[in-house]
Amino acid sequence: MSSLPAPLTRIIYTSRRAAQTMHLEEAALVEQILGVSRVKNATWRLSGLLVSGHGRFAQTLEGPPDLVAGMFDVIRQDERHHDVRLLHQAPTPSRCFATWTMAYLSDLDMVPAEMAIRNDAMALVLTLRAVVRGGPAAFAATPFGTVAEAA
Repeated sequence: MSSLPAPLTRIIYTSRRAAQTMHLEEAALVEQILGVSRVKNATWRLSGLLVSGHGRFAQTLEGPPDLVAGMFDVIRQDERHHDVRLLHQAPTPSRCFATWTMAYLSDLDMVPAEMAIRNDAMALVLTLRAVVRGGPAAFAATPFGTVAEAA
């Protein structure tokens, strides 16, 4: 008797750098966030992608629904983030970033080949890049922007 795969969910959120982080170079702040995220995400069985630039972060997280929700609560309480907005939340049949506890793109025009060959991963990359460049309002023009916003 085979067991069904565990349900997965994906969220997309955006935030701005908090004022108290402005003394840090962006690279140093991102390294702090990535260091903590990769450890927590491995423990919590989460995967995802973080994109940063223009004082903004955009991220997608994937994993079991309760763990994604728990991590999003942690992020909302993280003092390094300000104006945290959930843009998208939906079940997903599979992970786009299954091998990465937290992938990161800083050069918004460079996309690793392993992402570019998957249409679903590429759509997420382009969505996050649009949100970083244009803010939350840019989400509506992305492939995920046609999905009703999460509450």
